[in-house]
Amino acid sequence: MSAPSSASALEEAFSDAPLLRQEILKHVSNNPQSLDLLHQISRYIINIKQASIDDRDGPAVKRRKLENNAGSQIEVVSKSTLVAELSSQPTLLRVPDISFSIPQRKKFTLVLTAAALGAFGPNDTVEFGVHVNEVDYVACVPVPEKAARQWNFAIFVKNSHGISDAPTDPLLFTVTDTPPKGGAPGEGTDTRQTITATLNRILPINVTEPSPEVFRSLAANSYRKNEDSYHVKSHLGTKEGFLFFLENAIIWGFKKPLFCFAFDSIESSSYSSITQRTFSLTIKTTAEFGGKEIEFSMIDQVEHPAIDDFLRKNQLKDASMAEARRAKIPSSLIKENTGAKSELQAAENEIAGVDQNDSDDEDDDDYEENSEGSDHTDASDSDDSDAGSNINRRTASRNLAEEELGSELEDVDITDDEESRD
Repeated sequence: MSAPSSASALEEAFSDAPLLRQEILKHVSNNPQSLDLLHQISRYIINIKQASIDDRDGPAVKRRKLENNAGSQIEVVSKSTLVAELSSQPTLLRVPDISFSIPQRKKFTLVLTAAALGAFGPNDTVEFGVHVNEVDYVACVPVPEKAARQWNFAIFVKNSHGISDAPTDPLLFTVTDTPPKGGAPGEGTDTRQTITATLNRILPINVTEPSPEVFRSLAANSYRKNEDSYHVKSHLGTKEGFLFFLENAIIWGFKKPLFCFAFDSIESSSYSSITQRTFSLTIKTTAEFGGKEIEFSMIDQVEHPAIDDFLRKNQLKDASMAEARRAKIPSSLIKENTGAKSELQAAENEIAGVDQNDSDDEDDDDYEENSEGSDHTDASDSDDSDAGSNINRRTASRNLAEEELGSELEDVDITDDEESRD
């Protein structure tokens, strides 16, 4: 839909002031050169009016409603100050037909000024946006499992990280590797680079992008075989999504809720639900962020070395062996989880049949030679001692047989004669 004409914009802006509207129209007819300026003033007034209605009565028709953990409806509305900043300040970048996913799933025109970022709908109405000085983390990551290269921009402000009880949503939109439409500044580069460069100019922080030095997936990229992958597939409950291990944060997306675990919000990490093929990663937030434990399950075992290296390098405490979790871990795993070894590494050893503590090597410090393997007998041993030894041997033999054969073991006594034949 095209933008309204100057005359229709004047009509709409001053619909509640007919006398003033008549004076303005008269002025325009006598001074045609002022038409563009008055059109901008009219658009500004229309946006201010719409923002005031939204702030008072809630969102416009079809605006998505968000639900927090308590079940109350959270509405994303345009703020009057945001509209004013987007409408009155020079536009640094304007890119039409950007596909947003959060807070609304729809195409909007992305507009950036020195003070704000907003999504403009038809008739240049501001649908939603954020103030630049409120943004505390921005990530630009490849969209997983797409044959054509695409990028997701996730923009987080305070209380929009998904890990606290605050209701604010982040912004999430997708771009392709094509030049921006509409003759936007930076033509000749792709849309991602143009938006990233502009955000880096106006934001207090830089846009974070994946780096092989920070984290790289160990699974093969089946969609673009010659490229590295930076995501790890996982589940949050029944939702399938992707974990990105980035500089200063871990992000999970791209379905709501979108999570951003900044390092200062992570109290600890731990592994659980370990099988031969998959495991779960649980991230516990600090008390400031509610002290929640959020579990991401069904992670491929092949990704463990890269994830574990990332967590250790960034000193994100491994709480797999915390007291509260030990009851869930088999005793055989606890024995193998000494030192810096994680629970997952212990499970991998057990699956592979490795028991590093039960060794019969004579070079081991705790090796004790079996009395039956000795070539020497103490001459001072009495007959009673021999008899006691025979009883112990018979008992041990039967216990071992019971453990190996269980209920199939026949109830047969081992006689002294049979024992002596052995």
